[in-house]
Amino acid sequence: MKMDKIPKIVVVGAGRIGWHLAKRLKGKGLPVAQVVSRTEQHAKELGESIQCKWTDKFEEIQQDADWVLLAVKDDAIIQVAENIAPFASESFVTHTSGGTAGEVLAKYFKRFGVFYPLQSFSMDHMPVWSKIPFCVDASSPTDLMFLKKIAKTIGNLVYQVNDVQRANLHVAAVFANNFSNHCFAIAEMILKEKDLPFDLLHPLMEETLTKALQESPAKMQTGPAIRGDAETLKRHIELLESHPAWMKIYKDLSESIQKTPAD
Repeated sequence: MKMDKIPKIVVVGAGRIGWHLAKRLKGKGLPVAQVVSRTEQHAKELGESIQCKWTDKFEEIQQDADWVLLAVKDDAIIQVAENIAPFASESFVTHTSGGTAGEVLAKYFKRFGVFYPLQSFSMDHMPVWSKIPFCVDASSPTDLMFLKKIAKTIGNLVYQVNDVQRANLHVAAVFANNFSNHCFAIAEMILKEKDLPFDLLHPLMEETLTKALQESPAKMQTGPAIRGDAETLKRHIELLESHPAWMKIYKDLSESIQKTPAD
């Protein structure tokens, strides 16, 4: 989607999400004018990599910025907002958090919103932008349309999601991503203790995800818990006795599976 004019963009934060968004914006013809990070080295590295100005001082933020994107950790959003508010009062300011309400910015800025890419970012992996949902919201229709245009320019999937919806989406994402990955990690450690390769589980993991994407995961549930196979559950719990934390997770998940309806 073509922008009416090239906005002056400032990215605050040079971590994983700030790094990837700044690079993507520049790559799609929306160059970042300035990078701001409390860590001088991070600001310098990102600023130089996308050939823009950079600083580690909040008071040096470009005060004529059209859009200030706070790509910082959730627990730093309010502090950063307080720090830049005296210098960015006329800018449109958004954060990238799934778990923090956009309203937290209302105390500091007249125009505020949320620009939340629903994906897990890492420095050594290039995002597939066309497959990343962008969840946006803003305090005014004009700024909401601006965010939708930005998201369409750098990605493909755009959704207007309010604070309550986004908070629940974030919880769901933790279950789908963080908790599932932790279960993979436990599985890998169980196998490693018995000199078995994690590769053995790869086909099963792939099949599980494929089915979950095709049908309701509850309908696709298999295993001893859903079958009510008490003897197998008992044996598994005994095998996990040397790892109480894993055993508790096994018991809790098995109970949850048994209590979850299939439809």
